Formats: sequence, C-alpha cells, structure tokens
Amino acid sequence: MRARMQMGKALSVAALTCGLASAANAAVREGAVQTFISGLGNDGNASANCPRTNPCRTLAGAYPVTQSGGDIIALDPADYGPLAITGPLSILGVQGGAVAVASGTTGITINARAGEKIIIRDLVISGAGAPNTTGIQLKGGLLVLRNSTLKLLTTGLHVENAHADVLNTDIIGNTTGIETNGVGVPYNTAIGLYLPTACSPSCPTLVRINGGNYTDNTTVFLENNPTSSGGQPTQTFWSTNYFATGYTTLETSTGTGGSAGNPSSPADVTPFPN
Repeated sequence: MRARMQMGKALSVAALTCGLASAANAAVREGAVQTFISGLGNDGNASANCPRTNPCRTLAGAYPVTQSGGDIIALDPADYGPLAITGPLSILGVQGGAVAVASGTTGITINARAGEKIIIRDLVISGAGAPNTTGIQLKGGLLVLRNSTLKLLTTGLHVENAHADVLNTDIIGNTTGIETNGVGVPYNTAIGLYLPTACSPSCPTLVRINGGNYTDNTTVFLENNPTSSGGQPTQTFWSTNYFATGYTTLETSTGTGGSAGNPSSPADVTPFPN
C-alpha cells in the first residue's frame, strides 16, 4: 500500500514538473532559425517554416514560424505588410523591400521584454502621406534600426520607455520624425551636462542616432512629456552625426521635465553611452 502511495506521489511530481516545463517553454517561440519572404511567396508555406525554396509572402506569415532570436530574410523587392513583434527578432530586408502603412495604422509594432533585441535593416516603411500613420512603434525591447527609411508618415518612429539605436537611417517627409515618451538621461546641474554613464540601469527612454538624412520633416525630434529624473530635466536623444534640413522645428518638448535642447548643438552631440 505504501509503495503504491509513493509511486502515486512520484507520478504526480513528474506530471507537475512536466507541466511547469511546458509552461516555461511556451514563452519561447519555436520554428526555423531563418525564414524567407518573397513577393512571389505564399504564406501557405508557413507549414514548412518558409524555407528559401518556398518562401512566405509576408512578415506576418513568416513570424510565427521563426524561432525567437531568428531571422526573417527578404529575397526581393515587395511590400511585406505590417507586423507585431513580441520577442527578439532580426528582419533583414533588401533594396526595394517595404512596409506600406495604411491610414490609421502602424507598420511595425514592437512590444518585447526588457533586454530583448530587435534588428531591422534595409527596409522602407512608408505612409505615402496617409493620415494617422506610424512607421515603427517601440513599446518594449531594444531596437537597432539600420540602413532603412521612414517616410511620409505622421510619426516615423515612436519610442516609449525603451531604447533605440537609429543608424544610417533616413527620416524623410514626416510630420514628426522621431517621438519619445518617458524619462531619459538626467541633467547634472553641477557640471551642466547630461551624463551618459547615468543611463545604466536608469534612463528607460533613449534614442541614439548616428548617420542618416533627416529631410523635410515638420518636427524632427519630439520629446513628449519626458518628465524628470531627480528633479532635473532629461534628454532622450543622443546624436553623434546626422544631417537635417527642410524642417520647421528641429526639436521640441511637451509636458514637464523636457530639456528641449537642440540635438545639433555641441552640448548634445555626445558619444554613445556604453
């Protein structure tokens, strides 16, 4: 009788352990390390994990079968449609690869966990002048946007309590080029500077810029209610090199705690924090 009871307890523990393991694994998206998309593809190929020889048609078709941290690779020029991202991922575009943003929608929405990196490169995201459009909305995770274009949108890039590195990317013809929302780098009144070293682990909102053309945007940079840190204003933009022209306003700040500094001024052209 005791032996049967002990065996029953062992089976119960094993079942519980298996259930917990399954729940933990459920948070990890499984699939192929690399999936492929093409203007000639078909999302029905997702059943085979969108291989190069049988690619999917859209980003949304390939994403569910792409492993967490994996790559979606575009093979040719096409409109690959909108996408919502909830974990680490790389989107490797191609010249002519695009996401067309319809009125009242967002091209790419990112809501990953803290520390999860999303890489987007060689992609054109365009609203074609339609109203109420956002190119990329970053609500969580770490975005690296490289060699891409955000154009003719209401807001090119919106960053809320997250970090983004914008490298050699063109921001063209938007109502607002880049908008941030949240506390950034605190200002140190003792030395009259924003301290990049203070960004670890604080500074939840930060956009670092290197290279790219910021042309014909009504407002290039908007700090939306950055509040303050320790009673001091914060700065959410850091730049080392970019070209801006044709704008009405280079940088402005709404709400409390904003520095409303000019990113092109010597005080704000600051090396990237580590």
